[in-house]
Formats: sequence, structure tokens, C-alpha cells
Amino acid sequence: MKIKIITPENIELEYSLANLGSRAAAFIIDSIIEGLIFSILLLILFCIYKINEPFWEAFYGWIWGIFTIVSFVIYQGYFIFSEMNMNGKTIGKRLMRIRTIRRNGQSLTFKHSLIRNLFRTFIDVFGIGVVLMFLNKEHKRLGDMVASTIVVAEEDKTRPVSLESLLKSNQGTYNYYLSQDEQDLLREYYSRRYYIEDSEELRKRMRLYFAEKFEREGLLEEFKDFINNL
Repeated sequence: MKIKIITPENIELEYSLANLGSRAAAFIIDSIIEGLIFSILLLILFCIYKINEPFWEAFYGWIWGIFTIVSFVIYQGYFIFSEMNMNGKTIGKRLMRIRTIRRNGQSLTFKHSLIRNLFRTFIDVFGIGVVLMFLNKEHKRLGDMVASTIVVAEEDKTRPVSLESLLKSNQGTYNYYLSQDEQDLLREYYSRRYYIEDSEELRKRMRLYFAEKFEREGLLEEFKDFINNL
């Protein structure tokens, strides 16, 4: 299913929503990875018990208390850390070629990732999330609704131009004058412009937006090549 999003810069982008099967598969993969991590922790506890049983008996409560806290931090931290460092993806999402973004098309922030994952842990995990994904057209679980996020599919297309290569090739000049939101917008544009519907209209709107931006700042001539390459 396709959805269209209007960014804060009033640019319309189109995404394919991730289907329920790919989301479920990604979650299973991530759960297996977390299960392996927890198995290692349990193995450590077993070694402590076998190596120093008096110590285990003396600090039994503390050991299990620390284990519970560490397990919770890992359970939450795995998803949040992955989404913050992999552009809205976890290992499972990367393998399934899907990712989480904000409903306005921008990248996740720590706050959005924290909210959606807290709801996943305490509410959606009881099956509420799965039911809600079937009942709304954007396949949102409750955590997505509260955090205003969606999960979209990565298109399997050639992407010859990237924002990173553009910034690098211009020695940071563009990076200095572009806000983070504008960089996020351009990153989406360069990754999607070759297969988005009505791409020529999108290109015109992008060029107009940045032409007006740099004209206001008296930098239109300096950034003429940048605008022409959009």
C-alpha cells in the first residue's frame, strides 16, 4: 500500500507501507538476537553459581535484581540503540528491508523511538499491537500511534546519488547551510526520486524550495549548481 506524506518543507513524498509479514519476520529475527544475548547472561549466572556457590548464596537477591535490570535495559536498549544508529532500522528490519520513520517523513528522534518501544514492551506485547495493525490502514500499533511513526518498505532500486556523496564532494559547504530536517528531506529525495510517481513535479518543488531559501540568504549564485542537480 502506498501513502503520501507532506514534509515540514511542504514537499510531498510517497512511501510503500511495510506489510505485516515483513514486520513480523523482522521482530522474530530481533527476538532471536535478544534471546542469544539473554542466553549469554544466563550462562554467566550459571558460571558464577558453579565457581563460587557461597558468593551466590550470600548475594542471591542482588544477583537476580541486577540481572533483571540489565535484561530490561538490553530489551529496550537494543531497539532504541539500533533505530538511532541505523536510520530507523534494527538488524531484523534491515534484513527485511523496512524501517521506521516519523509520520511527517522525518527520521526518528530518541523521543519517538523511546515512546514507541515503551508501548511495545508494556502494552503492544499483549497482542493489542497486532490487533490494531489489522484495524488501521497504515498498520500502526499503539506505540506508533502515540509516537506518530510508521514503518515503511525500502524500495529495491538503484540509487546512484546520495546526500552523503554530495556533502562530501563539496567539502561540507552544503552541510553548513542545510538544517538537519532539510538534510533528512534531501536524503529521502535522493533515495526515492527515480521511482516516485510524478517525480518531475517533485523535482520542481524541491528546486523552488531551495532556490527561495538560498535567495533569501543571498547565496543563490553560490548554490546554483546544487539546485540544478536536484
